[in-house]
Amino acid sequence: MLNVIGSLSLALARHFQSGGIIVNEHVLNQEQTRRHVDVLGRWFDFIHLNDLPVRLSRRNKKPFCLLTFDDGKRSNATIVGPELKRLGVPAVFFVVTRSLGDGKPLWFDRYWALRAKLRTVPSALRLHVLKQLPYELLTARLERACSQYGVEADLSNDDVRPMTWEEARNLHRQEFSIGAHGETHAILTCETRAAAFENIAKSIARVSEEIGAPCTSFAFPNGNYTTELAQHAIRCGAETVMTTEPTWLDESFPLWRLPRVQLFGKYSLGKLKLKMAVAATGRILSNPDGTGKNYRVFNRFYGRSARLNPAGSLAVSKEQAETRTRRAIDFRS
Repeated sequence: MLNVIGSLSLALARHFQSGGIIVNEHVLNQEQTRRHVDVLGRWFDFIHLNDLPVRLSRRNKKPFCLLTFDDGKRSNATIVGPELKRLGVPAVFFVVTRSLGDGKPLWFDRYWALRAKLRTVPSALRLHVLKQLPYELLTARLERACSQYGVEADLSNDDVRPMTWEEARNLHRQEFSIGAHGETHAILTCETRAAAFENIAKSIARVSEEIGAPCTSFAFPNGNYTTELAQHAIRCGAETVMTTEPTWLDESFPLWRLPRVQLFGKYSLGKLKLKMAVAATGRILSNPDGTGKNYRVFNRFYGRSARLNPAGSLAVSKEQAETRTRRAIDFRS
């Protein structure tokens, strides 16, 4: 039933909605990759990152789909990339640059390992609490907890283990795009302005250096962004900047604020279709850390004109980020 509802909803959305969709994935197995490509390919034209500006400026009979994968997990290089190549589907892989260099797990993989062992984590280690912390405080808190409970992320699992730079270069050689996803996967709106600027700049520069070609796209970790941070990514060389606002995009969105709809491998066919159809309505869903609320306020107050203005208001202001930092320090003490 959900599959039928999803198909009807998506058919209506495709008929009335212009533009297309940027899909935000993380890890998929081979069967999930094929299934997502099959479902998306029935409704959308798959495009390369370089094709995006042109497709935004013209209307086609069929909307477009740009596939993106965040975090740079090894399974992206060993499973997803080869399957997409076989199917002839382009994609962007956004990598966390420090983890590709040191091979260490990302902070949220350590969190999920801790959660799996403890079942219920203490209030100070709840995910929505951790996401309000500056990166140094967040990782220090997780480090103490993992040490206390004898827990560590499983690096034998390629959905946890980061890919290497050589694997990223191999994806680039196969004509996939490699984008920057931050140096450390810090939630940049929780960092100081200087730290966030440095994180963005280092990640874009490192990708360019490692793949031997300009890094032209940046995706905000956790999707949290401000106009100031997005514009900084553009100054650092990015031509497109991705958020996680779950909606379709058209020419009204500037290239520094591109929405993406998150899909997951466990979704049924019906849920895949229905989520894309709901995204076409422009409805912004709530997120546990409040970003959904901020996106809704941004869109309601500033409307479409703000999407065209690079100097638009901040979705999360610098003052709010500094307040979060102070609260985090107070919480820790």
